[in-house]
Amino acid sequence: MLRLIAVHFFFALLLTPAVAPADWPAEFDRWFFTAEEIEVAYRYQERFGERLFRPLRARDCLLGKKEFTAGYKGIEFAAPCRFIKETIRHLREMLEQGAARYLFPLDADHAHLAIPLELWENKYSKLPREQMLSSLLSEPALAALYHTAEHLTVIDPQTGKSDSQVRLWKDKRNVVGYYDGRPTEILPPDPRGLGVNIPQPYYSLGGFNFLASSKGELSLFLKSQAITFDISFDIGEPPDDALAAESQARKANR
Repeated sequence: MLRLIAVHFFFALLLTPAVAPADWPAEFDRWFFTAEEIEVAYRYQERFGERLFRPLRARDCLLGKKEFTAGYKGIEFAAPCRFIKETIRHLREMLEQGAARYLFPLDADHAHLAIPLELWENKYSKLPREQMLSSLLSEPALAALYHTAEHLTVIDPQTGKSDSQVRLWKDKRNVVGYYDGRPTEILPPDPRGLGVNIPQPYYSLGGFNFLASSKGELSLFLKSQAITFDISFDIGEPPDDALAAESQARKANR
């Protein structure tokens, strides 16, 4: 089973779905949860939830190292710690600004990487695919588009009215993080609460996931709280050998 899909379905089963906004079709009702329900689900993930598959082993980046060994689909390559530190900065700033509250699938758990279209056409489109990711992680013009509040409803299921504080959270759900040191940018909200694109001619180049976990490789500090989490480029189904190993481990623990 796809790990990412499994996480989504787990939280869908854990909680009673909230009422969806009135302008959404009825079949989307099970997609949305109240702020309170999301908080409960996050407490479980933070304490007991699984980690991402193949998390980046970049803990030494927090100890002053300049490079770490990254991996994608079993291929390892040297990557700059600047990518990790800037990504951590993005997440911290999103949390500080109220654009996100939690690092897990019901709120914020992924980013879409992009570069200016001109840079893609002049440089990256000419690179072999196996070199592209390692080069991108060192690219100052790299940007990450984050979509938060993924499963959040602003409608109070008891009253049917919009919650103004939750609406502020939802309105900040489109965030761009830059890897050249610029502060994160909250984009204007879509009137329907949907995710939007970077409002410049950028070329999308895949992305990464992140997930809070008690055993996470990385950490950030927000006020007096430490949040541990993982980042991974491997989004989707583990390879057959990993699935087989997990199956054997389950049998051994019975």
